[in-house]
Amino acid sequence: MPHDKKALQILLDAYWSPRGWKRDEPVDRADFEYARQAGYMFDSVTVTHDDMVARLVSVRTRMNLERVADAFLASLSTRRLELRSALGSFSCAAQFPLHGLLEQATRRAPSGRLYCGICGRYGDSGPEQQDLNILNFERWKWGGVRHLDPLYCWFDLAQFEKIAQVAPTQTDHSILARIIDIASNLAPAARPGELESRISRVVKSNSAERRTLIQILGYCGVLKPAGRNGFLQAFTADELRDRPPDRANDWAYPVIWWRGADGVDMDALSRVFPKVAAMV
Repeated sequence: MPHDKKALQILLDAYWSPRGWKRDEPVDRADFEYARQAGYMFDSVTVTHDDMVARLVSVRTRMNLERVADAFLASLSTRRLELRSALGSFSCAAQFPLHGLLEQATRRAPSGRLYCGICGRYGDSGPEQQDLNILNFERWKWGGVRHLDPLYCWFDLAQFEKIAQVAPTQTDHSILARIIDIASNLAPAARPGELESRISRVVKSNSAERRTLIQILGYCGVLKPAGRNGFLQAFTADELRDRPPDRANDWAYPVIWWRGADGVDMDALSRVFPKVAAMV
């Protein structure tokens, strides 16, 4: 899909202003139609939990690790965050189990909605309307936010299918090699936030983009906390994703548990980014 700057700006302006998030401000109908025709905004979809799961399991069979890893690398010098996101979604989808809500629901919310202990979504047994536009906004703005949500993963990978294959440059490989070197040499007690701050000198980005980058490296197992796996290696059900007691720690699982002592998992690095592994 060719890059359409006007359509992308319509999408971004629908949710973001210089002051931050916009709330409940309608998009001009003509602008929405322009962005929809260009493939940046979408009509809502009505799906069940089981529909989302089936769509995700289907789209992952059409993906391959090399392509999404190359896209991630290519995003580092270009700052094309929509390319960066796909590795996170592919990793979270790689071992994602086909399952139904009614069989896997472990509790009800006070509202009566069911909680799925496998994927973590709340929902009803019937179809519900889902807004894809905010998902696409997050994909373009930060490289994704909801990689652990099967709706986002399906949407992200379905959009990635439409993008022409990209080839990373030597600069891209060098940027990731420098990030890997920093992650490998932090103090043993260092947390993800320190890594985020340190890599600001390496990759052109803001803090939110760097957080997503680090979380994707956790999803694919390159930043692997002791005793836990990235989702590319093994799927961990939502009900088993333990979190530290520190409520201020809002990193995603599993990187929420990563510390400097864990360093970099070289097996995962060699599998996902073999050229970078040969450089470090």
